[in-house]
Amino acid sequence: MKKILEKYGEVKENIDLKKYNTYGIGGKARFLVKPLDISNLVSLIKYLKQENMAYFLLGSGSNVILPDEDFLGVIIRLDNLNKIVIQDDLAFIEGGVPLTFFSNYCLSLGYTNLVFCNGVPGTVASALVGNVGCFKHEIYEYLVDVTILNEKGNIEKIAKENIQYSYRYTEFKKRNIVILKATFKLEKGSVSIAEEKIKEQILFRQKNQPLGTKNAGSVFGNPLNNSAGKLIEEAGLKNRRVGGAVVSTKHANFIINDNNAKSSDIISLIEIIKKEVKEKYNIDLKLEQQIVKW
Repeated sequence: MKKILEKYGEVKENIDLKKYNTYGIGGKARFLVKPLDISNLVSLIKYLKQENMAYFLLGSGSNVILPDEDFLGVIIRLDNLNKIVIQDDLAFIEGGVPLTFFSNYCLSLGYTNLVFCNGVPGTVASALVGNVGCFKHEIYEYLVDVTILNEKGNIEKIAKENIQYSYRYTEFKKRNIVILKATFKLEKGSVSIAEEKIKEQILFRQKNQPLGTKNAGSVFGNPLNNSAGKLIEEAGLKNRRVGGAVVSTKHANFIINDNNAKSSDIISLIEIIKKEVKEKYNIDLKLEQQIVKW
């Protein structure tokens, strides 16, 4: 099997998934494949479907809660889908490019409208699935179109206006597709002002977020005109623990793997938070992170 998979890209066997997600949880996977390019990725997925072999696309490992059980299929990472072309104030970018790298690359050419992405974990592909955002901006604000591998195995380009999306949500969350590449509009601006904004963003995160811990970013989206972290804190849930998982004392909308947490610990803690906030405020918190099931 390994020799067959090597036709499509770099292959590793029996990988420890704890090293491939920011929570540091999960079992082992039989194979991990990094396709060499889009053509190889498309061919790989076609082959896996033909062989009825399970696969899962894993970005940088942020914003996901992987299972404790081992995975007998293939983990696919898009690290080699990393091409960027800038032309006529447009960025043509493949899905495996890290958001912070994309932001910095654009800034080096004088484009400043994507500095809010600086410091956001994850790849362009994963950002477009979840419509990530921060500092009053979101990734779809500057999107022109996306190119996907759809459910039928065909490559399809979709204009932004034909995509269903909203705050921290897109239709892609419910579809079995792969985002291959995208086009963004770019805007020139003051590089020095943009660099100051980046410094402010870094300081804000250092002050308000539990950097340096095993976490997967914000757990819940903010309800309309409210703050998930504030609601969780006021519900008295800071430092609430289940097994090795604990609600951060620095920012209540973060859960930390504090001591060899299991996926089940994190999920149980999420359910406790949702239940207690619902009882106290009659607000249903919506999970931003993806609970993965093999």
